[in-house]
Amino acid sequence: MRPLGTLLHLPAALLVATSLVACGGDPEPRGADGTAASVGDSDETEPVVLRQRLVTATDAGEGPGEVAGEVAVAVGDDAAMDAFTADLGKGFADDVVEAADALEVGGDEELAAQVVAIGCDEPTSVTARRTPAGVVLEPGPGPSPGRQCFAAMTTVAVVVLEAGTLSAG
Repeated sequence: MRPLGTLLHLPAALLVATSLVACGGDPEPRGADGTAASVGDSDETEPVVLRQRLVTATDAGEGPGEVAGEVAVAVGDDAAMDAFTADLGKGFADDVVEAADALEVGGDEELAAQVVAIGCDEPTSVTARRTPAGVVLEPGPGPSPGRQCFAAMTTVAVVVLEAGTLSAG
């Protein structure tokens, strides 16, 4: 005979499972006319991060005017890098510039940066995704997601992309 407490959890489990299935959305991409579209139907390809450096600090300053989740910006020259790091704390800004200097950027590539995380989790990598607003760098999972911290950390990703990636729209 099963205890009554075990049986009481069954309706709740069924409700959660049903909700998860209902939230799954349309499994097939759809074209503008509503017909099933294949992944290859798109003219645009997702941007590829060729090389990356992540810089994290707890005393990061005010932030570079962009919040996590905004678009990546070109930082290939001194003026652009100065504008990006203007509101960062001096030490953090120096670390971001050092990370950018450590990345080799070829003639057919461009250097970009973005604040990718603010909080207790420190990402270990980023990927790029094209949005209507521009290219967004999205953080990968950190080594210990959901950990608690006493001070929020800011992570800036400095990446090398193919030339024209930021301006392609």
